[in-house]
Amino acid sequence: MKLTKLFIVFIVALFSLSNIAAQNIIPKANPPVLVTDLAGVLSPEEKQALENKLVAVDDASSNQIAVVILPTLDGNPIEEYALKLFREWGIGNKKSRNGVLLLIAIQDKKIRIEVGYGLEGAIPDITANSIIDNDIKPAFRQKAYYQGIDKATDNIAKAAIGEYKVERTKRSSGKKSNGALFVIIIFVILLVLKGGGGGGGSNIGRSGFSDVATGMLLGSLLGGGGRGGGGWGGGDSGGGFGGFGGGSSGGGGASGGW
Repeated sequence: MKLTKLFIVFIVALFSLSNIAAQNIIPKANPPVLVTDLAGVLSPEEKQALENKLVAVDDASSNQIAVVILPTLDGNPIEEYALKLFREWGIGNKKSRNGVLLLIAIQDKKIRIEVGYGLEGAIPDITANSIIDNDIKPAFRQKAYYQGIDKATDNIAKAAIGEYKVERTKRSSGKKSNGALFVIIIFVILLVLKGGGGGGGSNIGRSGFSDVATGMLLGSLLGGGGRGGGGWGGGDSGGGFGGFGGGSSGGGGASGGW
């Protein structure tokens, strides 16, 4: 009898904790946005520049990258919070599930890149971890939050279309550029050949030549030098963000801290 009562108390406590955790998930903004800064670390201009860029990525590729900056997680594990937020907001398209969440907790100094089901092949854990280590951590340690987020979202967008390479220990740089060019050529040829076969499509984008066009467009906009001339720019992105499409995640991605 005593054991039964203890079991019931345990179950009730478990459900209570899960309900509390669920209540802590921040609601989506209305009207919807891709950049949510509740910690106030971005200036209005920086926030708008990121929003415009991520809307342009969504328009060009349908990949949705959401940035959420919180003051603190209030003791919640960042992996659990990111997964719940991702699912409740429905980041990405419902069919292709091509969303990515960059979750940042400033006071906790924690980062999470949560990847949707449909982009797990394009952005495996090792890639997400590389972006955290190489783009976010160094900038955040200098309190350069915008610069870190800007670079990270650039590389997340590139990775989603197959144009990001994980940084490894440097070897001789003699044959590096030729090898990279060869890989890009093979990648484009494979996409063109795949487009001729009809049928489904891939996690990288739509089928056939549109895949190549999307890759070339995003590659040219995100690549090449600094952020100064051209790129996504900081101007008006047109009609703005139309809202999340019901995507989901299975817990893929990476976490880190600075």
